[in-house]
Amino acid sequence: MLVDSFLRYEKLIGLYVLCLYCASFAQCISLQATQFYYRYVAVCQPNNLGKLNGWRLCLLFVPCIFLFIAWFCLVFFAMRGTEEKAEYARKIILEVYREDTSKVAFIGLQFWDTDPDGNRIFRVSDWLSYLGCLSIIGSCFSTIMFCAIKIYYKLKCAQNIMSSKTRELHRQLLKTLIFQTALPFFTMYSVVGTILSLPIFEIDIGLIANYPGSAACVYPALEPLIAMYFVKDFKNTLTCKSKVGVALANIEMHKASSGSRISFSAHLKYLI
Repeated sequence: MLVDSFLRYEKLIGLYVLCLYCASFAQCISLQATQFYYRYVAVCQPNNLGKLNGWRLCLLFVPCIFLFIAWFCLVFFAMRGTEEKAEYARKIILEVYREDTSKVAFIGLQFWDTDPDGNRIFRVSDWLSYLGCLSIIGSCFSTIMFCAIKIYYKLKCAQNIMSSKTRELHRQLLKTLIFQTALPFFTMYSVVGTILSLPIFEIDIGLIANYPGSAACVYPALEPLIAMYFVKDFKNTLTCKSKVGVALANIEMHKASSGSRISFSAHLKYLI
């Protein structure tokens, strides 16, 4: 990864910029995991929701800060540019970006060196950094999957005591949950994991390597569109077919008359 700005020839400052940029990805995916955990508590363990009120809500963000610092350190101490990495990547960087690796600020993974006899020597620091980044990605997505599955089955079981109208609304929420779980996997987790792994197999993909940064920027704008599309009340409001306020009021009245203990408005708040 190179710095492409007026700071690209400031190696020290550029290194900090790159580390902060990479660490912001860790913060982004950890915030997604935190969001799904809050949904899980709200839907599956509503009795514990009160424990997250006030200042205790801030405790949810402690893991995000920790993972931000961890990813920053992994990049700063293990992925920083060296003379060996600059020489190794000189040809491809000059060909693709027209930049000299000996002059620009960059970071990269180099999994092995070659000794004078042509034997490969593993670079322990780069491998540890690689495994650390994959561990962060894996832990965050595992949290999302666990919470999403629990929420899915909770809503699925709750449908048995709902009226047909409320059941249809929960069906829309389940679809929303599925796509909101799959979207970050295909736009962020799998992409970044693949980019980090490609150097092991010496696979060169050129400018396609810029995709993770673009995907991370687009993801926050795409996620709410899923709810707007699958939740009928939102969709009708956007297309000026109905008023969402009236629809939600009717839903609450119907829920009260059916004796259901599950509030759709609460699920709508915490799931969307």
